[in-house]
Amino acid sequence: ASSSAISASINSARPGPADPSMVIVAAIALSMLILIVYQIYFVPPEQPQQNVASPEETLAPAVAGSGSASGLAETTETTQVTAPRADITAAALGGSLSLAGGRLDDLRLLQYGEVNADDPERVHLLRRTGGPDSYFAEVLFLDPNGQRMVAKDALWQASGTVLSTGQPLTLTHRRDDGMTFILTYSVDDAYLISITAEASNASGAAVDIRYFARIRRNLPSISDFFISYEGPIGVFAEDQKTEIDYDEIQELGAAGETYTADAVKGWVGITDKYWLTAFVPDQLAGQADDLSFGFRRPSGAGEPAQVDASTTPVSLADGQRLSRVFHLYAGPKKINVLLGYNESLGAERLDHAIDWGWFPFLTKPFFHGLNWFYGILGNFGLAILALTVVVKLAFFPLANRSYHSMAKMRELAPRIQELRDRFPDDKQRLQQEMMQLYRDEKINPAAGCLPILLQIPVFFALYKVLFVTIEMRHAPFYGWVEDLSALDPTSILNVFGLLPYSTAWAPDFLNLGVWPILMGITMFVQMSLNPPPPDPIQAKVFKFMPLMFTFLLATFPAGLVIYWTWNNLLSIIQQMYIMQSVKKASAKKA
Repeated sequence: ASSSAISASINSARPGPADPSMVIVAAIALSMLILIVYQIYFVPPEQPQQNVASPEETLAPAVAGSGSASGLAETTETTQVTAPRADITAAALGGSLSLAGGRLDDLRLLQYGEVNADDPERVHLLRRTGGPDSYFAEVLFLDPNGQRMVAKDALWQASGTVLSTGQPLTLTHRRDDGMTFILTYSVDDAYLISITAEASNASGAAVDIRYFARIRRNLPSISDFFISYEGPIGVFAEDQKTEIDYDEIQELGAAGETYTADAVKGWVGITDKYWLTAFVPDQLAGQADDLSFGFRRPSGAGEPAQVDASTTPVSLADGQRLSRVFHLYAGPKKINVLLGYNESLGAERLDHAIDWGWFPFLTKPFFHGLNWFYGILGNFGLAILALTVVVKLAFFPLANRSYHSMAKMRELAPRIQELRDRFPDDKQRLQQEMMQLYRDEKINPAAGCLPILLQIPVFFALYKVLFVTIEMRHAPFYGWVEDLSALDPTSILNVFGLLPYSTAWAPDFLNLGVWPILMGITMFVQMSLNPPPPDPIQAKVFKFMPLMFTFLLATFPAGLVIYWTWNNLLSIIQQMYIMQSVKKASAKKA
């Protein structure tokens, strides 16, 4: 959607309630208005702090026919806070894991800052139990009834104090009855932590056991779910994904919903706007159906959401050892990284965690186009400008036809006004005479509608790319724009930073930055090139449209405003050239 396309619709408009171009323009304006108003006024409020300490919690339902899970006791908050820890010092990951159960509950993404790229505070992905935003992952040994086989407050013996790339860490717990449990952690040079869970039986009798990997998160505050999905997610069938949002999880309860992978290597996790935490369990050869995946709300205090992967129970004979591997991805939703792990793990569509929106056939090519131009130009802002040129070239024939129609309509404006003066009270005759005039001059009054219809998905697809792809996060342009995925940081309220006070108190649509103002100016110039609508009411409405869109665009990412401004400039150049061509052609006829 661009102002050129809007202008095309305006110029082809005729008065009356059934005017299709008016409906299109109104639909676009209303859609954008709803989007902005929703973000400003209907974002869910930040969740109040919850006491996440839970004396009793059901980790997983019992296996069918084996009895009921009687309430699996969760590791207490006190134990987790006071338990010794092992440090994680890898290339891309930092933090620590608790020796109380081997829980991964302190993980930072070392290559990503919280506020901006230079922020020393790195993104804190996994967080310890005891706060309102607890978020952790762990692998457990359960019996068929869903009960822990290692006591909740047991401390594991560690082979060292550090987990790093090329330096695995092994945790061991031995029971008095001869059962030994081992968790071996290894981390690569990116975002994958592999956990090998091994059980050894020297008890003198067979023992039934199942492996259980879970990710649990206390209900977060989400501000962008209307635009992109955030919450529990999994892939259990080829080229399909399952999403159950936090509200649905709360309604499901502890029993939850269970899925099995359909001939694929499935995975389950929790996705944020930019980040993904997911378990990809290895399958046993020829036994892909021994895994099940669950979405549930564990019992206990707070508002937790849990996703998990569980094996079917196996009988471990005396003297037998058995192991299972669970891969935990904890990192950015970066397309090339996810595709790489799809390949190396044999997983099915980890990249499905990226929400490409309603127009993936446009969003994905736009993203790859931006990435390609970035590789050449070295700046995502320049890549946006280059992609805009490509989009303009793609729509060039349609835009040319639209601009030719508008230019001719401008030439016919005096004659149309004469018809209005001749038939002020006979609307049917007026429409007949106007249609005849259009046929004689070979003008299609609806020619301006087609470009705008085609550019609506283009606009929203580009908006989606800028909003959800982590490659755009903290990507700078030139000058004052340091993050193309964020709003223009300047504000007219403090004269673009010349006055020494903050304007954070004002809503986004009032903090008009330089780029939204430039967009409004270019939109005004472009619309001034077009003939005014013949209807006085429409003329007044469209007179204020550039001003309205200036305030609307102030709430959009700077990258999108730059795209729109640049698109307007290109349209102005194209339109002025066509207007001059039509004038010359008319002069020759005269």
